[in-house]
Amino acid sequence: MKIEAQADGTLTFRLRFGAYGKRETIRLHEHRDCDCDCGGGWTERTAQVELQNILTRVQAGIWERPKRQPVITEQVFREIPTFHEYASYWLRAKVEGVLGDKPVNENTHADYRSRLRHLLSFFGRYRLDEIDRDLCLAFKAHKIREAQEIREALAAGADLRDERNRKLVPLAPVSIKRLLGALAAILDEAVEDELIEVNPARSRRLKIHVPKPKRTFLEMDELACIEDAAGEQDPSLDLYAQAARAAPIGSSAAAVAVRLSEGKRQAQIVAELGLTKSTVSFHVRKLGALRVGRYVGREAIICTLGRSGVRNSELCDMRIGHLRLHDPEGARFRIPDAKTETGIRDVEVSPYMVEVLIMHIDRLRRAGNDTSPDAWLFQNERGGRMARQRVGEIVLEASALASEKMRERGLPPLPHITPHSLRRTYISISLLSNEFDVKWVMDQVGHADSKMTMDVYAQLQQRAKREHGASFDRLMRKAREQLYGRAETDAGGVLDRQLDRAPKTPPQTRQPRRSDRSQNPRISREITGPRSRDSNSGHRSFQSCALPAELSRREAVDGRLDATGSPGPRASERQPLAPVRSQASR
Repeated sequence: MKIEAQADGTLTFRLRFGAYGKRETIRLHEHRDCDCDCGGGWTERTAQVELQNILTRVQAGIWERPKRQPVITEQVFREIPTFHEYASYWLRAKVEGVLGDKPVNENTHADYRSRLRHLLSFFGRYRLDEIDRDLCLAFKAHKIREAQEIREALAAGADLRDERNRKLVPLAPVSIKRLLGALAAILDEAVEDELIEVNPARSRRLKIHVPKPKRTFLEMDELACIEDAAGEQDPSLDLYAQAARAAPIGSSAAAVAVRLSEGKRQAQIVAELGLTKSTVSFHVRKLGALRVGRYVGREAIICTLGRSGVRNSELCDMRIGHLRLHDPEGARFRIPDAKTETGIRDVEVSPYMVEVLIMHIDRLRRAGNDTSPDAWLFQNERGGRMARQRVGEIVLEASALASEKMRERGLPPLPHITPHSLRRTYISISLLSNEFDVKWVMDQVGHADSKMTMDVYAQLQQRAKREHGASFDRLMRKAREQLYGRAETDAGGVLDRQLDRAPKTPPQTRQPRRSDRSQNPRISREITGPRSRDSNSGHRSFQSCALPAELSRREAVDGRLDATGSPGPRASERQPLAPVRSQASR
């Protein structure tokens, strides 16, 4: 470190060190208002500490030379800027965390840039004070009309491409709504900076109705079908082994098939056998019917999504070191980062999923992929992190094959499936298997709000099997016992016991009442004591259910049981009961 004196009397500390084979120099200034990125206010002691920290980072291989960044906090507009100028400042401030609660991540940054491409092409040349409500409405109408024209052109068979030669896709209503939301957010900051007085993008006329998407989840048999379909799409080692046994002994075809059955890639086969790439490719093409390809773990991906409920991004970020498959407290894996704080969690793993993940890691090892703790659990064909879009493609391809299998069995095909559909499938099955324990399921999937969990719960409530009629009767029996006591509930208790034992029959039409009531005198009960304050303590919440009409008349039930539970006399042999006088008549 060398200390240099400046013209204003302050000092500059020049740090010189070697990094990655080059000589690097960094200057730290004592002057607090310096315009570089060092921050100012450095002393000889703090400069020495910073030099030691830099050398430590260099030895660890994580040091990067600081890049000069514009001072965003001192951005001052001497005149009203254009929308392009202010939107560029807004994006940089979002990335640095000057605007908002915290700096945005890479995915959010990419999303903002995508929205700004649409906004800048329309508003870029206008000054902020020139943007009014009419211009915002014109932008909305322009995007709606443009999307409609693209849909009509695609329906007519036109092959439309964007500037990057990608297939042009019309904007959905939700995308247009997000564009208007970004426009309103930028102009809100302009109002805060006193560049404009009101935000013209905050208007009721700019609202767009976005239909709520139909959220689906699979039945248990459908989940099993899509798991099996994904397993068939993975390259089969058994089929390679059969092809090796069928090939002539000692031939190149047999040698290539044997290496393929071991899970090795074509480059590894070329290096081991000393054959040319064209020869190996020729034999691989002959095995094309056996789905020769790079293993990526399609079945493991579908199984992890459907049996653990992780998000698509969480699946892509999982590393092998996050797994605890042989933990004595139970197999689980760690989600160290998520979009919410509650998303950071430990997810329990079922025994079947443990076996699938073990076989998946073994296939990666056979193929020569990295299986260290820091390696990605689900890797792309180059061994790197798998993209979310690729996971969506794998789910769609497995869903298409599963739908074909369902049709062959005379069953309806699967609905439109996304990775999030499998997440909802896990929630639905977990609620059923854990007796609708909503709190446990929320912890498993990392929900901060129970809205989505309860949404799936509400759909499952329509499918769950219930016997509300019998439950209603049991509640009424307990209430009657609390009201009258056990000894005074012969008639009601006998009927309730018979209803619990009697087979369930469809309700019949109520018979007309008898005109002669003297033949069947009405039975009344005498209240033996005052009602207890806690007489309703045993009540539970339940859903009302209509009782069968024929069961509401006790005289219509034949073959009754007496209070001891044994069969009583038949209706023709019973003596008519005399009415019990009330206390008032006494």
